[in-house]
Amino acid sequence: MRQTSAEEISMEQLILSLISVVLFCLCCHQFIRTMVKPIPVLASERPYARGAMQLGKFYKSMAWGTMTMAFLGGLVVSFQQVFLTL
Repeated sequence: MRQTSAEEISMEQLILSLISVVLFCLCCHQFIRTMVKPIPVLASERPYARGAMQLGKFYKSMAWGTMTMAFLGGLVVSFQQVFLTL
């Protein structure tokens, strides 16, 4: 078996940290975009359509919020590993 050096492990942790930062930023962007986007006026003329759009917006915000929290947890763990090795 091949022995891994400390430099390779450190590089792997840095790459994983970078990936988690990028994914966290993308999820935050989508989450904020979902929260700020208004419900269109023309599509909500019928009373049931507005409720359906509000429910869809709620589910989208819950999904993006959950993904953001998951990537935030991964971000914290990866940064903890990087700073413990320093």
